[in-house]
Amino acid sequence: MSSSAPRRVLVIRLSAIGDVVNTLPAVTLLRRALPDAMLGFVVEDRARDVIVGHPLLDRVYVFPRKRWRGMLRHPASWRQLAAEMRGWVRELREVRWDVALDVQSNLKGAAFAFASGAPRRIGFARGHDYELNHLLSTEQVVPPADRPHRVDKFASLPGAIGADGDAREYVLPADPSARERITAWCAGAAVAPGTFVVLHPGTSDHGAEKRWPAESFGALARAVARDLRRPVLVTWGPGEETLAERVCALSEGAAKPGPPTASLLELVELLRLAAAFVSADTGPMHLAAAAGVPCVALFGPKDPAVYGPYGPGHLVLRPPGGGRVTADIAVDEVLAAVAAKAGAA
Repeated sequence: MSSSAPRRVLVIRLSAIGDVVNTLPAVTLLRRALPDAMLGFVVEDRARDVIVGHPLLDRVYVFPRKRWRGMLRHPASWRQLAAEMRGWVRELREVRWDVALDVQSNLKGAAFAFASGAPRRIGFARGHDYELNHLLSTEQVVPPADRPHRVDKFASLPGAIGADGDAREYVLPADPSARERITAWCAGAAVAPGTFVVLHPGTSDHGAEKRWPAESFGALARAVARDLRRPVLVTWGPGEETLAERVCALSEGAAKPGPPTASLLELVELLRLAAAFVSADTGPMHLAAAAGVPCVALFGPKDPAVYGPYGPGHLVLRPPGGGRVTADIAVDEVLAAVAAKAGAA
């Protein structure tokens, strides 16, 4: 590390899960370029599993969004909330960061960058940010293309401090206990590693229009079991268990629920054992891509060149005729894509 290189670098990417996952290649670039620097990361509680315990990071600051939003609803808790917030910011500032990289690139990200006390606050240039974020940064970066994939956009920000490069490597935290639990569940369920296809029918609440219908997932499970002779597991996130159960019911016994995953890392361990992963545009799709699992991604309203699974080995399907309704993607087309990625057992 040169004498002019920053010695303390803070990365700010609070949410969502997929975007936090897609910030990991930028973290890898930073560590390679600055092997002796202190690297920190600010993340919200709902995506903490992807960052806490990360081997390339020295400090992680979890913003307790859920807890503090709950306290905000009760005036009796406001004094305690104010005290907790002051303590959180005080801890964040203790390191005396040289640089804050605002990958979040909205007003919230700018607020955290400012709260860090870093004299250099680097964000994205106008037109590549949100909520006038660029007005609150001290330096702005123009991404390498007009509409780059999120991974490439995020990876361009470290270039401002000399941590650039073409490599895009995901590093995820290791959790041996999660691996043991998932391996034990698969053994108990008589599901052999590398044989099964994972279907994930859920999306975030504000992304319901991106969903592929439960009926289509059920029909796909029947076809995978019949034509490819592969086991099918259905996974779910918080609040999605009913949807997963419905897909299993519609599959007429072809699919079974996957294990309850207590953390995102348990989900990662399950995905690593899969032959292929099928979902619409959702955070677990990015987790699957980061874990090296072949993805069949179903996209409607959003551009997969920007938001799709990153890297080789994935297939993206769109509605016919340039449509934007994910539900219009045919089951037979998805089955053919799964066959191309996983083949027959």
